[in-house]
Amino acid sequence: MNRFLPLLLVAVLLIADLLLKAWAARTLPAMPSQPLIPGLLNLNFTLNTGMAWGMLENLTLPLAGLRLVVAVGLIVALLLRHFRCWTALALSLLAAGAFSNAVDGLTRGAVVDYLSSPLLDQLHRLLNGQPFPVFNGADMLVIAGVALLLLSLPKTTPSPNELRETIR
Repeated sequence: MNRFLPLLLVAVLLIADLLLKAWAARTLPAMPSQPLIPGLLNLNFTLNTGMAWGMLENLTLPLAGLRLVVAVGLIVALLLRHFRCWTALALSLLAAGAFSNAVDGLTRGAVVDYLSSPLLDQLHRLLNGQPFPVFNGADMLVIAGVALLLLSLPKTTPSPNELRETIR
């Protein structure tokens, strides 16, 4: 796989997510929650100064810095190493999501979240009485990247030669 294709994907996803966040910040604050896919996904605006579930609240800048370091590290890895297609795709999704939330934290002082799930909300309330956090496209990119990485892991323990081949 061409080493620049994953970087192009990161750039396209980053721009798309930042445009969605700009639209959400401009359009959604004055509106109540709006169904996007009834029962599954709603538009619901909030600014998040921490992480999901209120963790590390008001640590926007350190979290943005950490996200930026992760994004840059993944981009450097994609530039310097050859990864198998699925691994490169997963790392691209992770880099775009981390980079987008980092840009948000550094430029807005908070991450724009604009999606909520009534279904996940109900399940989460059953488990611990709390609503499921509002999230954004970048969060979905990170989750998809992690899931793809896990799915692309070898099913057996690879030999040293296979490990070298995976990294090339």
